[in-house]
Amino acid sequence: MNQQQLNSDDWKKVERKRGFFRSYGRDIGKVSAGNFVLLVGNMIIFVLALCVVMLLFPMIIPQFMPDKLKDYIIGTGLVDESLVTDEAVNNMYYLMTMIASFMLCGFNLVANGPVCSAVSYYYKNVLIGENSFKDDIKKGLKDNWKKSLGAMFLSLIVTCVLLFNIGYYQNGPMSGGAMGMAAKSFFFCILTYWSCMQLFVYPLIACVDLSFKDVYRNAAIMAVKNFPIALLVFAVQAILFGFLPFMLVFVVGSLGYGIAMLLYLLFSFGFIGYISMYLTWRAIQKIIHADD
Repeated sequence: MNQQQLNSDDWKKVERKRGFFRSYGRDIGKVSAGNFVLLVGNMIIFVLALCVVMLLFPMIIPQFMPDKLKDYIIGTGLVDESLVTDEAVNNMYYLMTMIASFMLCGFNLVANGPVCSAVSYYYKNVLIGENSFKDDIKKGLKDNWKKSLGAMFLSLIVTCVLLFNIGYYQNGPMSGGAMGMAAKSFFFCILTYWSCMQLFVYPLIACVDLSFKDVYRNAAIMAVKNFPIALLVFAVQAILFGFLPFMLVFVVGSLGYGIAMLLYLLFSFGFIGYISMYLTWRAIQKIIHADD
């Protein structure tokens, strides 16, 4: 594998930019280009994410079923029952599933692995200041598609298993008891940690020549050592891909829907992808300096 490896000299080029936000502000146009690639690439996987949402989310949140959603809206008493038509409920249901599907893609839980690793490789070179958009994306895809495809399917399987277990203990036979609450909380914590690990997986695949097993071993270690920051990024992801689009679409209305689409198109995926690359680079830099 002919990947460009990280070294101390490369890191010095990044350090001159003095911090994430200064680096991001300098490279915002290039990050937006990567965002577009991530969005287009994930549209291929979006149907798969929709299937995961439709199959597993109702186990956790019953309102992800049209009939339950209708009953919930009527039950709140905020809307006159005569206005809660099947068409209106179905439209709301489809918007909810769309937002939830984008959220799974945004967390890299159900995502296009080869595209994510290719954009990570491009972002690494953006940080160095030696990037070529077309060549970097092409090289990132060519060098890493097999390993990142494996990571994509592994993440899909693990995510589905964790969501199923959360749903089982949320509304299954053991729900309501202390044991069910403890089990549900346990699997939710594992899902959160798995999401934090995903921040490091594709950048590691893109930047360091590791075996598939070592990619996840190092991602797990980096997620632990950088857990407060990773958890903060997790919260930012939840806002960017969950709370904010939901509020824009269901509170602001048509204008909010347009703003949400612009965020997906120009900002959200690229911002998180750039953070992932930067965090991974910082973690690797600590290892490089420790070895020195």
